[in-house]
Amino acid sequence: MKITSLDVNRYRHPQSSGNTSVYGAEIIVIDVITDQGVNGMGFCTGSAVSAEITQLYLDKVIGPLLYGKDPRANKHLWQQLYHDALPRRGGDGLMRQAISAVDFALWDIKGKAAALPVWKLLGGDRSQVPTYANCAHHLPVDELAARAAEYVSAGHKAMKIRGTRSFVTLKEATERVIAVREAIGDDVRLMVDVNGSWDVDTAIQQLKVWQPYDVYWLEEPVPPQDFAGYASVRERSGDVYIAGGEQHVGLPEFQMLIDNHCIDVAQPNAAITGGITDWLQIHSYASAQGVPVSPWNLQQVHIHMAAGLPNVQWIEYFMADNALLEFQGQLLQGTQLQEVVEADGVYLKAPDAPGLGISVDSAVAEQSKVR
Repeated sequence: MKITSLDVNRYRHPQSSGNTSVYGAEIIVIDVITDQGVNGMGFCTGSAVSAEITQLYLDKVIGPLLYGKDPRANKHLWQQLYHDALPRRGGDGLMRQAISAVDFALWDIKGKAAALPVWKLLGGDRSQVPTYANCAHHLPVDELAARAAEYVSAGHKAMKIRGTRSFVTLKEATERVIAVREAIGDDVRLMVDVNGSWDVDTAIQQLKVWQPYDVYWLEEPVPPQDFAGYASVRERSGDVYIAGGEQHVGLPEFQMLIDNHCIDVAQPNAAITGGITDWLQIHSYASAQGVPVSPWNLQQVHIHMAAGLPNVQWIEYFMADNALLEFQGQLLQGTQLQEVVEADGVYLKAPDAPGLGISVDSAVAEQSKVR
């Protein structure tokens, strides 16, 4: 089997109006075409400017390196793309996200060629994947609490809200924690994500303030490059777990987080770190060090890792009412996940379609394609 071509297209959120800075305003979809009719699909997201650059990477730099290669040799191809496409550390930044999209497509091909979902290729047999609900809506406090209560009524036993400094003040973040805890009761795990927007002292002081409200984990308390800050916060976090990694890439950065006792829970994102191939290295290292993995976002891909591997604690679940993934859910089909409500929370059924099981909705694609 050989790769013959790449088909790369950009799709823009209809409400973005070409805004160059909107997070996730565009989705870049790549189809890797082979000479045996077994094709794979991958994707990544970005702003209008970054998406245009990523498309150029894929068309002009990555594509020529892939033509004529066996798509099933994903490890070899990953190394070649990272080291040879743009030498001297050129494989980082936007290039790494482009590699992620290609890597998703290669795993999609491997699954389709074997007539198995990707999670089966990973060797697992967990038919139901545990989840926690993303409740990080930017709503007034009372509305956020009401939404959280709705999630609990639907069976969720763990959820995450946001206290990011660029969106809310410290006072407002505390108001959110208090109101949501009152709304969901004492037997539901409550996590707070601040997206690396605090410093060490702020994180430590806020954890003291939140102590009566039984926060399960604090996510990304300090900027991703502040490994020493992570370690300082974790050392003083008491019973609250420190989670992090969604903005980190590659095994060496996660080794820094784990070896320096920065985190209790690792959160690699396959779209940011370089695809499933690179993600698996991080999972293996975290597992060897006894650190649970809970991947951030990208539920339609991460469900395969969670079903196929033993050390994935749960995946983050974005419901249809979450604006962050609204456009993605419209464009990418095969992502309508089936819920199973158990006594200990909401699970998702592992997909049974070959490969990743993701396709593009032709009607939405026609309306949103960047031409």
